[in-house]
Amino acid sequence: MEGDGRVVGSVIAGWDGWRGSVYRLAVDPAYRRRGLGRSLLGQAERRINILGGRRLQAVVVGTDTQAVGFWRASGWEEQADRGRFVKG
Repeated sequence: MEGDGRVVGSVIAGWDGWRGSVYRLAVDPAYRRRGLGRSLLGQAERRINILGGRRLQAVVVGTDTQAVGFWRASGWEEQADRGRFVKG
Protein backbone atom coordinates (compact mmCIF):
# COMPACT_ATOMS: atom_id res chain seq x y z
CA MET A 1 0.00 0.00 0.00
CA GLU A 2 1.36 3.40 -0.94
CA GLY A 3 0.96 6.87 0.49
CA ASP A 4 2.78 10.04 -0.45
CA GLY A 5 4.68 8.12 -3.14
CA ARG A 6 6.17 5.48 -0.82
CA VAL A 7 5.24 2.15 0.71
CA VAL A 8 3.40 2.71 4.00
CA GLY A 9 1.91 -0.73 4.55
CA SER A 10 2.30 -4.33 3.50
CA VAL A 11 0.99 -7.80 4.18
CA ILE A 12 2.71 -11.12 3.61
CA ALA A 13 0.28 -14.04 3.42
CA GLY A 14 0.26 -17.50 1.92
CA TRP A 15 -1.91 -20.51 1.19
CA ASP A 16 -0.47 -24.01 1.54
CA GLY A 17 -3.52 -25.92 0.32
CA TRP A 18 -4.82 -26.50 3.83
CA ARG A 19 -4.65 -23.22 5.74
CA GLY A 20 -4.04 -19.59 4.93
CA SER A 21 -1.38 -17.81 6.96
CA VAL A 22 -0.74 -14.14 7.56
CA TYR A 23 2.93 -13.93 8.39
CA ARG A 24 3.40 -10.18 8.55
CA LEU A 25 1.13 -7.15 8.53
CA ALA A 26 2.80 -3.78 8.91
CA VAL A 27 1.69 -0.16 8.60
CA ASP A 28 3.98 2.84 9.02
CA PRO A 29 3.19 4.36 12.45
CA ALA A 30 2.47 7.74 10.84
CA TYR A 31 -0.31 6.09 8.77
CA ARG A 32 -1.96 3.95 11.45
CA ARG A 33 -5.57 4.33 12.61
CA ARG A 34 -6.73 5.09 9.04
CA GLY A 35 -8.02 1.64 8.11
CA LEU A 36 -4.95 0.62 6.10
CA GLY A 37 -4.27 -2.47 8.23
CA ARG A 38 -7.87 -3.62 7.92
CA SER A 39 -7.76 -3.03 4.17
CA LEU A 40 -4.56 -5.03 3.75
CA LEU A 41 -5.89 -7.84 5.93
CA GLY A 42 -9.16 -7.89 3.99
CA GLN A 43 -7.28 -8.16 0.70
CA ALA A 44 -5.19 -11.05 2.02
CA GLU A 45 -8.31 -12.84 3.32
CA ARG A 46 -10.13 -12.43 -0.01
CA ARG A 47 -7.18 -13.73 -2.03
CA ILE A 48 -6.80 -16.77 0.22
CA ASN A 49 -10.56 -17.41 -0.02
CA ILE A 50 -10.38 -17.28 -3.83
CA LEU A 51 -7.76 -20.03 -3.67
CA GLY A 52 -10.06 -22.16 -1.52
CA GLY A 53 -8.84 -21.23 1.94
CA ARG A 54 -11.44 -21.15 4.68
CA ARG A 55 -9.18 -21.53 7.72
CA LEU A 56 -6.66 -18.82 8.45
CA GLN A 57 -3.98 -18.21 11.03
CA ALA A 58 -1.77 -15.25 11.85
CA VAL A 59 1.65 -14.95 13.43
CA VAL A 60 1.39 -12.18 16.05
CA VAL A 61 4.03 -11.13 18.58
CA GLY A 62 2.22 -11.55 21.90
CA THR A 63 4.12 -8.74 23.60
CA ASP A 64 3.17 -6.20 20.92
CA THR A 65 0.08 -4.70 22.54
CA GLN A 66 -0.86 -2.66 19.46
CA ALA A 67 -0.72 -5.72 17.24
CA VAL A 68 -2.67 -7.88 19.67
CA GLY A 69 -5.30 -5.14 19.98
CA PHE A 70 -5.59 -4.88 16.20
CA TRP A 71 -6.13 -8.63 15.78
CA ARG A 72 -8.65 -8.79 18.61
CA ALA A 73 -10.58 -5.87 17.08
CA SER A 74 -10.47 -7.53 13.64
CA GLY A 75 -12.66 -10.41 14.77
CA TRP A 76 -9.96 -13.04 14.86
CA GLU A 77 -9.95 -15.57 17.69
CA GLU A 78 -6.86 -15.69 19.88
CA GLN A 79 -5.50 -19.18 20.58
CA ALA A 80 -3.45 -18.65 23.71
CA ASP A 81 -2.76 -22.39 24.06
CA ARG A 82 -0.71 -22.55 20.85
CA GLY A 83 3.06 -22.26 20.98
CA ARG A 84 5.60 -21.37 18.36
CA PHE A 85 8.91 -23.07 17.74
CA VAL A 86 11.78 -21.39 15.90
CA LYS A 87 15.30 -22.29 14.89
CA GLY A 88 18.06 -19.94 13.89
